[in-house]
Amino acid sequence: MKKNALILIGSLILFVSLLMANSTYQKQTAEIENIQKDIAEEQQKGAVLTRIAVTESIIKRYSQYLPSAKDNQWILGQLGDIADQIGVSLISISPRPPKEGDKYVLLSVDAEIRCDYNQFGNFISKLESSPQLIRLDDVQLTVIRESRDNIDMAAQMEPLAKVKLIVSTLYLK
Repeated sequence: MKKNALILIGSLILFVSLLMANSTYQKQTAEIENIQKDIAEEQQKGAVLTRIAVTESIIKRYSQYLPSAKDNQWILGQLGDIADQIGVSLISISPRPPKEGDKYVLLSVDAEIRCDYNQFGNFISKLESSPQLIRLDDVQLTVIRESRDNIDMAAQMEPLAKVKLIVSTLYLK
């Protein structure tokens, strides 16, 4: 009987130990799952922060190509300089009102130039290849037929053009 009592007590102790171990195991498993979820969330946050850092570096790299002030004077000067380099007649140039975006301001100007086709091509090429971000938004070309004195016949055969342009750039806020 004593042997049976010892077996019963031993079994009872073993059963209670197994219940406690099972309870501890379940708590630890739940804690491990929570830690794994936290790790996954932190990895996602890290990935987002990495994307933000990459985007910031791209913005810094390209900001050198944008005007440093929220002012149309910069783009007006650029157009005038390019027109002088190419030999294009700048008939008129006028700033448009800035358009505000969330993180930028669109600066635009209306310009009218007078040139031959070759000069027009060179003007557009120079404008588009500028190291600064200059965008050509609209072009309206009208052919002008007129006599031009003091030039040879071949040059007179190439028609002049009057070109209306809308040119813009962005300014980061």
